[in-house]
Amino acid sequence: MPRALLVLIVVLLAALPARAGELRVGIFVGNDFGRPSDQPLIFASADARKMHDLFLQFGHLAPQDAYLLQNESRRAVEGTFTQIHKRIVDARNTGDHTTLLFYYSGHGTEDALHLGPTELTHDALRNLLEDSGADVRIAMLDACQSGAVVRNKGGTRGPAFAFKVSAVEARGTAFLTSSAASELSQESAEVGGGFFTHYLHSALLGAGDANRDGEVTLPEAYQFVYGETVFGTQNTERTQTPRFDFDLVGAGSIALTQLEDATAKLNLLGDLSGTYSVWDASRRRYVAEVDGSHALQLAVRPGTYYVHKRLPGWVDEARYDVRRGEVRTLALEDFTSVPYEQTASRGELEKQVRRSRLPALSVRGLVGTRGFGPKSEMNASYIPRHGVVGAEFRFHHPASITWWSFDLMAGGGPGTLTFAELGTREVIAQSWSTALTGGIATEPRLFRAGVGGRAELIGFGRTFVDGDIPTQRSFSISPGVRGWLGLHHQRLSVELVNDLGLMATGFTRDGKRPVYSTFLFSVGYRF
Repeated sequence: MPRALLVLIVVLLAALPARAGELRVGIFVGNDFGRPSDQPLIFASADARKMHDLFLQFGHLAPQDAYLLQNESRRAVEGTFTQIHKRIVDARNTGDHTTLLFYYSGHGTEDALHLGPTELTHDALRNLLEDSGADVRIAMLDACQSGAVVRNKGGTRGPAFAFKVSAVEARGTAFLTSSAASELSQESAEVGGGFFTHYLHSALLGAGDANRDGEVTLPEAYQFVYGETVFGTQNTERTQTPRFDFDLVGAGSIALTQLEDATAKLNLLGDLSGTYSVWDASRRRYVAEVDGSHALQLAVRPGTYYVHKRLPGWVDEARYDVRRGEVRTLALEDFTSVPYEQTASRGELEKQVRRSRLPALSVRGLVGTRGFGPKSEMNASYIPRHGVVGAEFRFHHPASITWWSFDLMAGGGPGTLTFAELGTREVIAQSWSTALTGGIATEPRLFRAGVGGRAELIGFGRTFVDGDIPTQRSFSISPGVRGWLGLHHQRLSVELVNDLGLMATGFTRDGKRPVYSTFLFSVGYRF
């Protein structure tokens, strides 16, 4: 009898439908570059990685379902949405509840996100989210004027959000944006990223866990980010006011991060005064900013952390080595005063800022021809026009119209010369050159042009094919000009280049200083 009962129970359990699980997929996009006229950002791509790592650790996101796109184009983003669509549809067909997380940090305007010179319009983004097939779509946008994607129903600090429906019943789309439709979003070297992302990351690590239940929900995240971003940017050039659009049914229990399973924590008892920033020394980035007077726990990864309280002229700093399974409590006696330039974070952040200010390097391949005027005496009797190849190393700052370059070229080729005494003779012409050029260019656009002054050391030579006259060579310092016109798309560019040079030392027996030209086709890659 007991055995028959056991068999019956097994059969009945097998007949029950399987409990639905949850699939989460995340796309994290960061682009330091926008339109050619946009000044490059310092931290956008790093912010995308920071959010990617956060959700991998505490957002129930599996590595195979987390996609990180840094400095990629619109096509790459659209391709990623196409890639995840089948995964989401298959999960829904097996009864799983599906959630799509989309994060973006970069340039933007009131109607589009700027992915390098390509654009993803707000309408296109909404369509990609809705066509993904996910039950819940959550988009977090840290971009200028990103609030324009929010419809009229959002745009304030928001209601109390007293939803009580289970997360598996939730359906719809939610947007969190860094600024209103008319506002510019900002990044700061002081926080090591965008203000919105900095406070969002803080919220999701536990600073936004208002009811201290170990979960940070959508409403909790928004309410924390709104207050901190407005307060944190009030003394900057432009105050930012984050916006929301929660077009969701049953959204109250959607937890963005779940912190109970964190393997290490920093604990605040609420007995400190002021604002404290937490620097992850292992990963070289700020991970949170919290109010010391509020009791809370921050979920962190095992490692070394420096906690900073900024004061006029100095910083109070404490170091905590947090091991797996350990909770470290912040205490006032742990802090010592140090000069700002000696804080653990200062060197790394300054290095990132300096790196962003370095001029961009383009390496260019050159191919073309060099010679004197086709009807000139130099072309007829001294050096015929011939092919050249070379390389150019061009430097320019993306925010400036000035540029300078260094190039090396060499070439040669067969030709004929005509002499009064010798008649027509076949020769092999050669030339070698190295030059420095500096100038100005048009504003960054798809099509650009530039002009500059040039100082070149050049040598010409000729070898007579029949060998009865020795090879002849001459070198000269040559001032000149360079002009170029080209197509610049993201990191690649193609240009037509023309150099004109005046040989400063006498080349002919009568001491004339001839003018020569070099016509080039150039292909470049910007690092």
